Amino acid sequence: MKFASRSIATTAATGLATCSLVASAAVLDITTLSTHADRVSGGDVLVQITSDAGGAGAVTLNGADVTSMFHAGTAPNTLLGLVTGLNLGKNTLATGARSLVITKYSIKGPIVSGPYVQPFICQTQDFRLPDGSTLGLPTDVDCSAPTKISYLYLPVGGTALLPLPNPSSLPANVAMTFANGLTVPFVVRLETGTMDRGIYQNAVLFDPTSDPAPTPFTPPKAWNKRLLAQHGAGCPGGWYTQRSAQDVNILGSTNLARLGEGWGIFINTIKHPANSCNAIVAGEATMMGKEHFIETFGVQN
Repeated sequence: MKFASRSIATTAATGLATCSLVASAAVLDITTLSTHADRVSGGDVLVQITSDAGGAGAVTLNGADVTSMFHAGTAPNTLLGLVTGLNLGKNTLATGARSLVITKYSIKGPIVSGPYVQPFICQTQDFRLPDGSTLGLPTDVDCSAPTKISYLYLPVGGTALLPLPNPSSLPANVAMTFANGLTVPFVVRLETGTMDRGIYQNAVLFDPTSDPAPTPFTPPKAWNKRLLAQHGAGCPGGWYTQRSAQDVNILGSTNLARLGEGWGIFINTIKHPANSCNAIVAGEATMMGKEHFIETFGVQN
């Protein structure tokens, strides 16, 4: 899904803002693809520039040249760029006579959910990773912790993923799976970190011995360009805890089948109503998690 971005005009059909076209301008449109331009989280955003046959010129962010961040897109006369170095608040991305205002928020939130609910109990130090270690002590009062990458594999005949001992070498007994038109080793990249005061995880098939480092321009070859956001059910109460475990296992048997088919999956502890009975915050965490996945792996179908 692509998101239109705010600039000058607003489309009647969607209510989303887009850039207006000046007949003599070479640049026709500047669009954010990973989220709406007025609610970017973290330090980057995926942007597409569409031009006429004459092409776009230099691209600047707050007056600094960022042309090198852009690559030729898959559609004719487009450029695609992961724009980094955004300042908190409003930023201006410009090329030629066109410009787009991009508003950045902290990865810790909030964006649309209003002031933090207090008190809030951090639990990163108790959150277990597949190898038995934890995410570590929080680094600030907002329950932040460093992002960690784990690799896991499914052994032949196995029913559960196991930690990959050495990401530079695959075990002889790794199972194979058919995804995105390819037969590939059943190896999963699991990313765990903090976002919107919750603990997020995303997972996708990824072969660390052959796939290039993930970017929006080099997605994992086995990813089918589809994405699942897992939530859950129930609302027994709870507003004040980060939670020390996902109530829905991102690597459980149901998700294992979807991962083997090539789906990407993302989750956040505060998206599950059994953890945090707050639908507004859950929606915000979902919005931020989807944005982060797109900025890591690329646009989904």
